[in-house]
Amino acid sequence: MALSMQDLLSRAAKDLSEGKLVSSKTILLQALNMDPCSIAVKELLAYVYGRQGDLKIAELLLKEVIEEPQAPLSALYEYGSLLLDEFPEVAIRPLERALQIEPNSFEVLHDLATAYARVGRRKEAIEKYFAASAINNNSSELFYNIGRLFDEVFDHGKANEFYKKSLAIDPTFVGSQTNFGLNLCRAGLQEEGIRLLESALRIQPNIDYIFGDLMHAKMQIADWEDYDLKITIIKNGINGGQKITHPFVLLGLVDEPELHMHASKIYADSALVGTPDYFQFSRKKGSKIKLGYFSADFRNHAITNLTAELFELHDHSAFEIYAFSFGPKVEDEQRQRLRGAFHEFIEIFELPDCEVIDLVRSKGIDIAIDLGGYTENSPVSILKQRVAPIQVGYLGYLGTLGAPHMDYILADHEVIPDQYQKCFQEKIAYIPNCFQICDRQRAISEKGITRTEFGLPERAFIFCNFNNSYKITPNVFSSWCHILQRVHGSVLWLFESNKNIAKNLSREAEHHGVSASRLIFSGVLPIPEYLARYKLADLFLDTFPYNAGTTASDALWAGLPVLTRSGKSFPSRMAGSILKAIGAPELVTYSIEEYENLAVELAKNRSKLKSIREKIVANKMSAPLFDSPQTTKNIERAYQQMYLRYLNGMDPENIDIVS
Repeated sequence: MALSMQDLLSRAAKDLSEGKLVSSKTILLQALNMDPCSIAVKELLAYVYGRQGDLKIAELLLKEVIEEPQAPLSALYEYGSLLLDEFPEVAIRPLERALQIEPNSFEVLHDLATAYARVGRRKEAIEKYFAASAINNNSSELFYNIGRLFDEVFDHGKANEFYKKSLAIDPTFVGSQTNFGLNLCRAGLQEEGIRLLESALRIQPNIDYIFGDLMHAKMQIADWEDYDLKITIIKNGINGGQKITHPFVLLGLVDEPELHMHASKIYADSALVGTPDYFQFSRKKGSKIKLGYFSADFRNHAITNLTAELFELHDHSAFEIYAFSFGPKVEDEQRQRLRGAFHEFIEIFELPDCEVIDLVRSKGIDIAIDLGGYTENSPVSILKQRVAPIQVGYLGYLGTLGAPHMDYILADHEVIPDQYQKCFQEKIAYIPNCFQICDRQRAISEKGITRTEFGLPERAFIFCNFNNSYKITPNVFSSWCHILQRVHGSVLWLFESNKNIAKNLSREAEHHGVSASRLIFSGVLPIPEYLARYKLADLFLDTFPYNAGTTASDALWAGLPVLTRSGKSFPSRMAGSILKAIGAPELVTYSIEEYENLAVELAKNRSKLKSIREKIVANKMSAPLFDSPQTTKNIERAYQQMYLRYLNGMDPENIDIVS
């Protein structure tokens, strides 16, 4: 006697539960032949294909099932969950339908919240996560996901509360260990943060990017144990296509533009999930070119401290300028200043990504300028969807994003020589002299400050460096110690970015035969006092491979000479560009030996150093570096050429603005 459809389904379900996938599949294909429209058969068959790893077939079968008005809860949930990682925007609708059928399902609430979170609908995600926690408050993953959402809205303290709850349930949950560890490092508690990151790495060695995150945290406190070995591991990992480090971390570790591009491509391919929405933009020319600047740092921040005057100097008869701020609302003096520089200053920080994309497109933005790149709180998920027909990277990230959604990067011929154009996914828009805009409105405190109040010896030669501590590599610090040994009585004045840096660098100095008493540390100051502080030093010693950027122009603005070393990559050539733009190319070196020898020579030949210092002061308001009006015009000419190419239906191409 032939088996009934119900008997076939029962047998197939039993075999599936027992892991007999081939038998279950055979029975279900027989049943499907009997009734090609059976929802129940297609659903079970989808689960079999899914268990066998044939996810595309499973997805197609479930899609057929959920298109039925009476699709079962199980199919709606499974289909939504299947799409969650790669297509979260598509997963939302079936999960919402599942929730209508069963409003108190922890699994449905959790996965729907996750889908909302991944498309930037944070408020709805939080609501659904909390609803899920009311049903089951014993899920480590749930509290981890809530913590991640609070991190996304910059409430790291609140995020940490939920990471602690997650770890109280499961102390080995690596996601919570990782994010909590990173937050502690962000708060200056590197030792505690590093312990959590190390624990996560031991439990799960292949966590995406954690190896680089841990190394970056250790660089912040000058913990250089096994430094060369770790660099080799990172290089081999990237060359093997591994997600071993975030691209930004790599910029400060190696001077290899090809490797930078490879790391960025790995990150772009893995981190920028979802399907781009290929919106059709109008090629109709408007009366003005609409520029949209995107940043999380429209506040007292290094990038804004450089760009503030750019926004004010833009030609508002030719351009309409918009700010899209996705950082926290910090109403400091810089934020207040910026509000008056834009046609509109738009807070997008609390909006879902889909609303941001619609909002930007509704403004008719012609050129979107990303001031963040792969730095913290980057807008790449928004820009990936094409909010403007032309998208440009500028200033905040000194490398390629390795992603097709970015058309250009603003640079100069010093930072990206022609032979390294191949290391950029973007086309290069070369502006004359120097890529870096500077704000001439930065006030230097007139209050008399002395070496004594900073603990500096009155008559000694003062070398200084106020870069972020992660830029100090073992090779750089070794060079500094060699210089101190050759310049009797000199001291090195550094930025104390955290509570461990002074202790660790002092220990390293002693290891190099230099007394720890010759290292002097100072903390954060208000900008006018911070700029005035440079006047007390004699020579700024730059880092490599990640040069000084804002700090280099800050030092020169205060009249302090900067000695740099240039390499191959954009960040390793940045200070060289800045120095040449103020007419001091003699301060650019190209090897460790040349760098050390020139530092010693300038310390011993005070008249030569005095002459260079006087030249910098004399050139301050005439050389290209601080000619902000001309730099703004050069940038505008680059925008105009990009826009003209677009209007004429031409693809992006390298642009060279001639001075």
